[in-house]
Amino acid sequence: MNTKLTLAAIAAVFAVSTASAQEGAVDFEKQILPVLKEQCFSCHEKEKEVDGRMKKPKGGLRLDGAAHIMKGGKEYPEENVVAGKPDASWLLKTMALPDTDEYAMPPEGKGDRVSAENQALIKKWIESGASFGSWKGVED
Repeated sequence: MNTKLTLAAIAAVFAVSTASAQEGAVDFEKQILPVLKEQCFSCHEKEKEVDGRMKKPKGGLRLDGAAHIMKGGKEYPEENVVAGKPDASWLLKTMALPDTDEYAMPPEGKGDRVSAENQALIKKWIESGASFGSWKGVED
């Protein structure tokens, strides 16, 4: 058997399988971060001054940095995002609650609910390991 031909065949199979895996991969920075910025950051980012008053992140939960997302808030610390376990991840759970639930996010009057399509994307991101890629966000 020709060694060069065998190596070329192995390389081709690897390239196809890698490309297929990447097609289904969710890119946090391109696909998840824009959803969080648009629908969550106004209440869940670093403490800042607004109209002369300090505005703290609601529930102590910050979503503006990878470490903060994984840390969680005052309630359910370390369970905000549980890599590989979307059903155990409160970030997703609260988005999926009915509008009438007191824990639904965002709360009534605080913005539009996260669409089913974006919830499915977040679920897929969590299922696949909740990788942030090279994104770190705000680290302090």
